[in-house]
Amino acid sequence: MAPMEGLGEYSSLAGNFIWSDSRQEGYLQLSGLPVNDPAQKQYQLWIVDPSRDEAPVDGGVFDIRSPGMNIIPIDAKLQVSRPKAFVITLEQPGGVVKSRQEIVVGIGSSPI
Repeated sequence: MAPMEGLGEYSSLAGNFIWSDSRQEGYLQLSGLPVNDPAQKQYQLWIVDPSRDEAPVDGGVFDIRSPGMNIIPIDAKLQVSRPKAFVITLEQPGGVVKSRQEIVVGIGSSPI
């Protein structure tokens, strides 16, 4: 597991992530993120894999429905082989294809 850290007004975010290259699956374990209204904004995960492409891979859109600890499955839309970082942004409902990263909520660096 590797730590996730909140940024700016989301500094209360704490958590961890785990990722398996061989299984192409992983999970976020997050606390301290504000509950969101999915009709207004949604959280979106991005997987940074420089060996794959310059653009980060969409890791899925998710909501925080209750305060406290939340377990979020990572849903990589494309294969990743050497992720260096996992970044959470706040986006429009349904997420975006390419984030402008106007609101970066948190980041975690891969220990590998």
